[in-house]
Amino acid sequence: MLIFRALGLLLLLSIALCCAAGLLTGRRHYWRWARLLLRVGVAVAVVFAAVFLLERLLAPML
Repeated sequence: MLIFRALGLLLLLSIALCCAAGLLTGRRHYWRWARLLLRVGVAVAVVFAAVFLLERLLAPML
């Protein structure tokens, strides 16, 4: 679980750095990277939550 938290913080830091670079330089390239990282992060979080929920629902049956 500690690894997932560290990866989540790293993801948030990279999104923040991309946004800061986009603000400072004005290049749209950094904003595209920030949006891509955000979409990937949300998708991974949804999959992780679905697996966790499925595990909680199926565990009493076993």
